[in-house]
Amino acid sequence: MKDKGAVWEEIVKKNQLSPTKLEEVGGWWYVDTMLGGEAFISCMNKSKEHGFLGFRNSTKSFVYWLGKMRAQKIVPS
Repeated sequence: MKDKGAVWEEIVKKNQLSPTKLEEVGGWWYVDTMLGGEAFISCMNKSKEHGFLGFRNSTKSFVYWLGKMRAQKIVPS
């Protein structure tokens, strides 16, 4: 995403979004880490043993935050 700043600027302009830089709207290092590596197994047993029983529905959370960013004109609708 390093060389995509100009593309984002055009998207912001075309969609009349809040003026932001591409680096401000995404943690690209995190996305690269999560999607760019090999698959891994994640087990939550240890956290449950220590009392961390809550969870969040990833899909609902994604939809919620995307909706908030759309409402604030950070990303296009």
